[in-house]
Amino acid sequence: MKCLRIVALTLCVALYSQTSYSQNFDVNTLVSIQNSRTPFMNKAMEGISFSAYIASPTIPIGLISIGLATNNNDATIGGLQIGAGILLSTATTIAMKELFQRPRPYDSHPDMLHPLGRESSYSFPSGHTSSAFATATSLSLQFQKWYITVPAFLWAATVGYSRMYLGVHYPSDVLIGIVVGMTTAYLSYKIQQWIKPQVQIPISIRF
Repeated sequence: MKCLRIVALTLCVALYSQTSYSQNFDVNTLVSIQNSRTPFMNKAMEGISFSAYIASPTIPIGLISIGLATNNNDATIGGLQIGAGILLSTATTIAMKELFQRPRPYDSHPDMLHPLGRESSYSFPSGHTSSAFATATSLSLQFQKWYITVPAFLWAATVGYSRMYLGVHYPSDVLIGIVVGMTTAYLSYKIQQWIKPQVQIPISIRF
């Protein structure tokens, strides 16, 4: 039932994001962010945005490798769950992009918005954001340690902001990316718990 409520909420927000009021808010927010750019922040945000491509596959692969090398089944299963959550998030994001086919902000408002880079896919929702929040949510569910959860979500939030800063996503793209990432990670975690409930959380790896 909770999953159905989450899906319904996601669809409602997705539909709301297409209204004129939300569109105006989206554009005005991007213009405000665009006016605050600096050369240093431009480079920093490009790096943070790119980090989603590195962290999302590296973390689950690393946990699986550690689990196999140390015969730690919790680490292996945890890594598989995180990887599954990211893959589910990616698949959901791609499907929604094709469903809504929302143009990028700079394509819809070329006179107002000037991106620091260009993307070939549709805008809605943000794939970088969904992957980052799927990763952060899975880590928080698996480890349940504040010193992992807090940095993970701070990183994910910064990735989401970087997508707006670079001018390639609307705020509503990022918002739904957050919902998609957290929801798919949670679903993946619940499936893992259903299949293998005896896994001890947090994963027994010493930091």
